[in-house]
Amino acid sequence: MSADEQRGSEAGSRNMNKELKRVGLVGLAMIGLVAVNTNWIQASQADDLRIHKLNNRPLQGVSLRFRGEIISADGVKLAFSEPLSPGDPKTKYQRRYTKNGEAFLPVTGFFSGTMQKSGLELSYNSLLDGLDPRQTTDSWIGMLTGAKPLGGSVYTTIDSKAQIRAFQALSNQPTARRGAAVVIDMKTGAIKVAASFPAFNPNEVADIKNPGDDQKRLNELNKAPNAPLVDKAYSELFPPGSSFKTIVAAAFLSKEGNTKDSIVPAPFTVSTSGPDIGNSHNDNICGVPNGSPLIGTFAQSCNTTYALLGVDNSIAGNNAVKTQAEKFGFYKRIPIEPDLSAPASEYPHGDVDRDEILRGSFGQGETKATVLQMAMVGAAIANGGEMMKPYLVEKAVGRVEDDNGKPKETGKIHEAEQEALGKPISKSVAEQFQDMMREVVTTGTATVLNGRNIAGKTGTTELTAGRGGAWFVGFAPADKPKYGFAVFVEGSDKLFGASTAGPIAADIIDALGKQ
Repeated sequence: MSADEQRGSEAGSRNMNKELKRVGLVGLAMIGLVAVNTNWIQASQADDLRIHKLNNRPLQGVSLRFRGEIISADGVKLAFSEPLSPGDPKTKYQRRYTKNGEAFLPVTGFFSGTMQKSGLELSYNSLLDGLDPRQTTDSWIGMLTGAKPLGGSVYTTIDSKAQIRAFQALSNQPTARRGAAVVIDMKTGAIKVAASFPAFNPNEVADIKNPGDDQKRLNELNKAPNAPLVDKAYSELFPPGSSFKTIVAAAFLSKEGNTKDSIVPAPFTVSTSGPDIGNSHNDNICGVPNGSPLIGTFAQSCNTTYALLGVDNSIAGNNAVKTQAEKFGFYKRIPIEPDLSAPASEYPHGDVDRDEILRGSFGQGETKATVLQMAMVGAAIANGGEMMKPYLVEKAVGRVEDDNGKPKETGKIHEAEQEALGKPISKSVAEQFQDMMREVVTTGTATVLNGRNIAGKTGTTELTAGRGGAWFVGFAPADKPKYGFAVFVEGSDKLFGASTAGPIAADIIDALGKQ
């Protein structure tokens, strides 16, 4: 090899070594980046990834974990876990619900063997399952020692006896197709009762001993009449009937100079492009050419009065009613707990169809509301006009194993924060409303409830030929308000607010009063 060739070969070797070094350095840098990224994911994102909905590893081992309890305000375990093989450290846990599980379905929801969830089982899933990062067992030390996560406990606002009374009353109606009852503590927003009919026992879909049975039952429920998988307390909308007259009356009372004694129109009929709107009865209040006091038309539930209040801008008008409905929470979802909210209630506004506004103004046509929404209206009236955010969970606590391997509770990791959503009506209007609701019971459409220490507004809806609904919305006790409530029952066209929904509301309040 010549000298020139040798020098060329040495230069080529040096260039190759440089390239190899560059490749090596890039490779080391990439390895370092992978290591850093892996450690960052494990240290900083472990909690988020572990509870991510696309991560199925927690689902694969869920039956091996102690899932926490859901407990009523009066200490009843509504949902809990039982070991299939007590004493076996590798035992699987079966989800169980109280023997009246169907009564509490809108609260607990269900947790199926297929990992489908609803209600608080969904809202507080990571906490109940022991995967919430705030729980002490879900720590680096716990993972290193191999300790199984322990599910936390969720304490609800629900009164178990009143809840059972409500469900029994709804399910015992002879012609009932659907129904719901909601009671709210007016001062705090705590939901004391949230009952729904029809329902099912959540134990039916929680069985892990016979794989496939839970999904089969869920499929049956999905096809069942009246949708028992959908709770009627805050997940379904219904025409509120004459109970919506509370909103229309509030729009009128909120205009300066108007009072409960102001004279408002109360004709026999109001003309439309179709059948005339009339009253269920005509007496010295409804069907009076020169009008009647607002309090009287409210107590006697004159349809013509509220149809005209909703359409006539010189008295109240469509925009005024729309604005008032919005202040009470219509047109937007109502948050209750994480992943649990009520759909937006609706009232037709800005509509060029006069007939639709007329119908909507006494709770028919396109006006729709949840039972929760109407209970919030009753609670705000009772609470001097202030409306509180509704909630179901008072507190949640973590769990750890004690020295004997038994679960024990630690400190609070969640506590309800009471929140005012606004003041849809003034204190003065609220006080007049309270008098108007008491008048409904003493001289109006709900005299059958006289002596029950309850006040409210009746409502009757026409849904289809032969099918109707009954409402009673108000507050209790009538003399010293504490709760706002709404009760709805759908069934035959023979149902009425005073005789169907009213007694249910009174029975629930009686049950609450005995606690």
